[in-house]
Amino acid sequence: MQSSFQQNEVFILMGVGIFVMLLLALLFILFFTFSQRKLQSEQLKAKITELQHQENLLYSTILTQEKERKRIAKDLHDDIGSKLNVIFLNMHRIERAAKESPPILDMVSDIKEVINTTIDTTRRISHDLLPPTLDKFGLVEAAKELIESYQKSDSVNVLLEVKQNEGRLADKMTELNLFRIIQELISNSIKHGQAEQVLIDLWFGSKKIKMEYRDNGKGFDLDKLKERKGLGTQNMESRVKMIGGKMDIQSTEGKGILVRISGGV
Repeated sequence: MQSSFQQNEVFILMGVGIFVMLLLALLFILFFTFSQRKLQSEQLKAKITELQHQENLLYSTILTQEKERKRIAKDLHDDIGSKLNVIFLNMHRIERAAKESPPILDMVSDIKEVINTTIDTTRRISHDLLPPTLDKFGLVEAAKELIESYQKSDSVNVLLEVKQNEGRLADKMTELNLFRIIQELISNSIKHGQAEQVLIDLWFGSKKIKMEYRDNGKGFDLDKLKERKGLGTQNMESRVKMIGGKMDIQSTEGKGILVRISGGV
C-alpha cells in the first residue's frame, strides 16, 4: 500500500515536472517569438526611417539644385550677359575708329564673332538652367519650346500631343519638376537609347497631370534598372514623389521605352 502511494507520488511529481518543463518551453518559445517580432519591427522601423531620410535628402538636394540653377541663370543673364553686350558695343566703337586699318578691322571682326557666339551660349545655358517660358507661360509652352530646340539640332524627332489642357497647374514647383522629368527622359532617349523618334502625350489640368512618354530607342532590361539606378532615374523618381504622383516604366531590349506618369496637387 505504501509502495503504491509512493509510486503515485513519483508519477505526480514526474507529471508536474513534465508540465513545468513544457510550460517553460512554451514560455521560451513565446518569448523568443516576441523578441524576434520586436527585433523585426525595430529593423523595419529603422529601414523606413533610413528610406525616409534618403528620400528627404534627395528632396533637399533637388530643391538646392533648383535654387542654385536659378542663381546661376540670373548671374549669367544679368551680369555676364550684360557685360558681354557692353564689350560688343565697345568693339563697334573701335571698328568705327579703325576704318583706315584693315588688319585691326579683321581682328575686331574676329573678336565680335567670338563675343556673339559667347552671348548666344550664355543665353542658351541660362535658358536651360531656368526657362523663362516655364515661369511666365507654364509647362505646356515650355515643353513646346524645349522640343523645338531638339528639332533644330536634328538629334531626335520629338512630337508633343496635348490631349487635354485645362490651364496651368496651381503649383509652379510641380510644373518645374515635370519639366525636368521631360528633359531627363529626352536626354536619356538620345544618349542611352539612341532613339530617332519620341512621342509625348499630355493630359493637363489645373490640379492634375498625366503623361505618356514613348521612344523607339534600344530599350533596356528592367531588372538591371532596378538593380542599378542611375542618379537621373533616382531624381526622376524623387520628383514624381514630390508631386504626389506615380511613375511606371516599361521597356524591353530593342523595343524602346514607355513611361507613364500621373499625379496631382
